[in-house]
Amino acid sequence: MQTGQDAERDGGGERQDRLIAHSLTLFFAIFLAIAAVIGGLGAIFYQSEVKRYLESTAEQERYRIELLRYLVHGTFDDVIGDLFVLAGQNELERLLVDGDTQHLRSAIADEYLAFATLKGVYDQLRFLDLEGRERVRVNYNDGAPAVVRSAELQDKHQRYYFTATLALRRGQVYVSPFDLNIEHGGLERPLKPMIRLGTPVFDAVGNKRGVVLINYLGEHLLERLATAGAAMSGEIALLNADGYWMLSPREDDTWGFMIPERAARRFDNDYPREWALLRAHEQGQVRTDNGLFTFAELHPLEPGRRLGVGHLARTAPGTERYVWYLVSQVPAAVIEHHTGGLLTRLLMLGAGVLLVIAVGSWYLALGIIRRRLYESQLVTLAHYDRLTGLPNRTLFFDRLERLHESAMRYGRRYGLLYLDLDGFKQVNDTFGHHAGDRLLEQVAVLLRQGVRRADTVARLGGDEFAILLSEVGDADAAHQFGNKLITLIGDAEQLHYQGVRVGASAGIAIYPDHASSPELLVRRADQAMYAAKKRGKNKCVVCRRLVLS
Repeated sequence: MQTGQDAERDGGGERQDRLIAHSLTLFFAIFLAIAAVIGGLGAIFYQSEVKRYLESTAEQERYRIELLRYLVHGTFDDVIGDLFVLAGQNELERLLVDGDTQHLRSAIADEYLAFATLKGVYDQLRFLDLEGRERVRVNYNDGAPAVVRSAELQDKHQRYYFTATLALRRGQVYVSPFDLNIEHGGLERPLKPMIRLGTPVFDAVGNKRGVVLINYLGEHLLERLATAGAAMSGEIALLNADGYWMLSPREDDTWGFMIPERAARRFDNDYPREWALLRAHEQGQVRTDNGLFTFAELHPLEPGRRLGVGHLARTAPGTERYVWYLVSQVPAAVIEHHTGGLLTRLLMLGAGVLLVIAVGSWYLALGIIRRRLYESQLVTLAHYDRLTGLPNRTLFFDRLERLHESAMRYGRRYGLLYLDLDGFKQVNDTFGHHAGDRLLEQVAVLLRQGVRRADTVARLGGDEFAILLSEVGDADAAHQFGNKLITLIGDAEQLHYQGVRVGASAGIAIYPDHASSPELLVRRADQAMYAAKKRGKNKCVVCRRLVLS
């Protein structure tokens, strides 16, 4: 028989059971609701992060492809600039006027040798006469530059690059296809990528007298692209107009148009859909099953580059477009690795997703700041001289072109002052490179102080500086300005080193008084500067345009 105490105990147990059951139901309801919210938030976060990663990667790839385009264009600027420097060499001009003598050829060869040693990127530097005979040649010899003896100079009148260059007009440049060097009828080993550039030279009365040729070691360009692209998520490739690799993450892919066993190694064979899109658009980005592709056409010699070149080399039979394709591929496996890893972390972290977001936000912010600093550094390195902080040669010529276009459009005059230090070599040799560097920094400060805000002071290399005068009244005003700068440098006590007095020689040319193009204006100013040195240094000479050249 059940007693009251037993019934009370049973009722209490039943209530406890019901409490546990309802608690479990409410627990699961709350748990499932929270789990659903967290799962939904996690899904939204995951989708958002995937989208952000893809957009950020896409943006970075587009930006970096543009930087690599600038790198290629800048390389061509430098090489073509060097070509025009050699073509305007004063010893060569004297040879064209005074006649071909052993003394002048030796002087030219010495300049070529110093130039090849300094640059380190030219396999050969040559001057050929109208008959195609080599008059001067310097070979780089894998880092041991040497002047080729007269007895070993060759006749190149039947070589395609000589005949093509000789047919050009003043200021035009021949550029060969980017290919591998041939020696004795076969590929040179190890493989040596090469680009040949040439321009005709003229005497003082405008008669064509020969050509100057440069063999550029293309491996330097490929190494610069590979190094700059190493920080990218994508794999960098450089293709020619026919889709053959000149730069690839896989070395065995390259130069299939010259190596028979690699003839099938073409971009369009591996990526036909991407190749079709690439050929249809000058630049763009597409994501396919093979990954994210970012691409851009390269036209190093297009007239829009403002290089003043008039000849476009053939890249394939019947083709007159000098075109390359720069491609970055972020492989699908890389994208899947990132997105799959993110999903795994979200599933593992669960309730710690907020912490993951906080940590992720921190790393994202850190990544963006690093990217911006990296971008700022790249821009600074590309445009400004590391030692003096002045615009470098690339930025100087860009501003020269812009100033020239503005002057032509609005009928204005502008000037170019070419300045070279006197006594710098003695300071550098006597007191060391540190003193020479300090001297260049002090000169840069003085030049900045001595010009107007609208003018541009640039360091072109060594102890050579150039100043763009945005507006000039006449030659006398420009001459007074040049004398002012020379006096400023000559009177600066900080530039005097224990009895060595540093001065400057300057040459000035004015558009349109002395030249009708930026290239010719540079030559005129350079010639005027050399005239100042010949007159005793520490002087300023204005180009008078006595003879056209």
